[in-house]
Amino acid sequence: MGNSFKATKREKSYVVNVLLIMSVAAALLAVEILYVRPSINQASGVLEWLLPVVLSLSLIIFARVYHHHVSSQRELTKLFKAVIDSSLEFTYVRDESGRYSYVSPAVERITGYSPDEFCEKIDFMSDIVHWEDVLKWQNYLKQQDGKFDTRGIEFRIISKSGQIRWLEHFRGPINSDDGKYLGMRAINIDITERKTAEIETRKKGFYDALTGLPNRKYLTQYINRSIERTELKNAESEFAVIFIDLNRFQFVNDAHGHSIGDALLEAVAKRFKTNCLDKNKAMITRFGGDEFVVVSRRNTSDESIKTCVSYMNELLETPFEIEGLHLSIAASAGVAVYPRDGVSAETLIKNADAAMYKAKKQGINMALFSHEMTQHATEMVDLHNKLKSAISQGMIQPHYQPLIDLSSNEIVGVEVLARWITEDGSIGPSPAVFIPLSEDSGLIWALSETMIAQAAKAIQGWLEQGVKIRFSVNVSAKQFAEDEFCAQMMEQFRRLSVTPQSVQIELTESVLIQNTEKSLEKIQMLKSAGFKIALDDFGTGYSSLQYLTQFPFDTLKVDRAFVTDIFHDERKFSVAKSIINLAHDLKLTVVAEGIETEEQRRVLVELGCDIGQGFLFSEPMAQDQLSEQLKVVNSKKA
Repeated sequence: MGNSFKATKREKSYVVNVLLIMSVAAALLAVEILYVRPSINQASGVLEWLLPVVLSLSLIIFARVYHHHVSSQRELTKLFKAVIDSSLEFTYVRDESGRYSYVSPAVERITGYSPDEFCEKIDFMSDIVHWEDVLKWQNYLKQQDGKFDTRGIEFRIISKSGQIRWLEHFRGPINSDDGKYLGMRAINIDITERKTAEIETRKKGFYDALTGLPNRKYLTQYINRSIERTELKNAESEFAVIFIDLNRFQFVNDAHGHSIGDALLEAVAKRFKTNCLDKNKAMITRFGGDEFVVVSRRNTSDESIKTCVSYMNELLETPFEIEGLHLSIAASAGVAVYPRDGVSAETLIKNADAAMYKAKKQGINMALFSHEMTQHATEMVDLHNKLKSAISQGMIQPHYQPLIDLSSNEIVGVEVLARWITEDGSIGPSPAVFIPLSEDSGLIWALSETMIAQAAKAIQGWLEQGVKIRFSVNVSAKQFAEDEFCAQMMEQFRRLSVTPQSVQIELTESVLIQNTEKSLEKIQMLKSAGFKIALDDFGTGYSSLQYLTQFPFDTLKVDRAFVTDIFHDERKFSVAKSIINLAHDLKLTVVAEGIETEEQRRVLVELGCDIGQGFLFSEPMAQDQLSEQLKVVNSKKA
């Protein structure tokens, strides 16, 4: 671009030739006047007319050549300006003093400022650079040893209308033939669309698409940067990592659908951002699902953190209005503090998560991390590995607790219960420990498969012996919530050659309330396949009588809580009596759980209870023990 301001070699040759001709003509004329004319006679008048003619022709040629040169230069300048003026990029030229000698019309489309406004002030460009990019721009403009950076630079400007636009800027020097600096030429390309697309792409990697909050990847980098800044400053600075899990969110998701659940998550995120976060001292991210993490640099004392968590729970408990629904929700939180609870992002998040699970398990709003939790987490990881091995090696075995007809004292069924048998034949970890672990770790279906496979083989053997009893199996809430539960359950029994008519599936109330419509649909599907359905642990939890009319149960199992003191507590006696009568009115078979004394059995018989289960009759027993007992029963019948 700078070369357009210099005469070409060809143009210079025209001027040189013209000057040569003029010089020759002038020399001849001088000779004629000074030396020839005084001594010549009249016959020599040829020179007298020839020299003026030569001189005139020379002047004419010079005039034409010069006119051609000037016209060409003007045409080239016009062509150059036309090309620059029509360019989509905005271009400018600055002289040695820094003043704008030319600014292309495209500047107004990109910046909102006219070329005249640019030319009114030296270095007008610096005035419109975005404040966050001023330092980068100033460093770029600096010259060292008479030279400056000719590489491109990307920066933001603020247009006349207040919009932020991105420019890519290139510049180069304008020098004379002898290398003297005459000015600078620059071109500015509008890259706003490209930068916006790049920012959006980067944002997708670091921000949650649903809530717009920073995501897990951002959280990890944020915590690690915070730690690095603290270490560089050599300061004793603390911050808290608060791991938040929404309670009852799964119920909302299952009852009203994922669209309502997503809308609720968006509303929760918005309420957190607008009410309880100081951007200078706290940052919130969506960790995944219904989990959020807050990093707070406020006061990290236990009392201050408790106040913060309590306030967040108050915000959540104020109902959210989502598509006409009024939804309330709460949260459990776990807290880990840097540096006492960890010195890396991974450790702090892990420890805060462990504290959150402790809070959830204990039914409290918040728990602070303690190093005992790390020990527990390590134990759970070790137990998970052992459980996986135990399942594959057949060490998780079915035990059977008889169901006794209270009027005839005969075994009419058995409940299949999982027991972990160690290598030395002793009982291993409790089902209350390893069954929830199997659900959380995804081993529940493998556990179910091995249990049913072993039980099916035993069932087939007893049926061949003429023993007609029903086998009750428990189903967890997580299993039942899976969309393919019914198909998987029926396929398991079909593959193991167990007829559904010999199986009763026990469901608790907590399983049903997650999504009543889907639960009803699944129960109807199971019943159509031949399975019997029992409502387990009735009388605890929600105990909604609506369930008894809404779902087609076959059996109602009264929780042991109403059996334990039924002989001494009149209120429990009255409740048990009412439940039994109600169940019979609904044509349901009643099973009383946890019978341990003869007095309890006698009272239940008087109340008309159909079936009893408990240690009075038998503890859960292994297959061979139950086989011996069934042989005794069969021999008595014979």
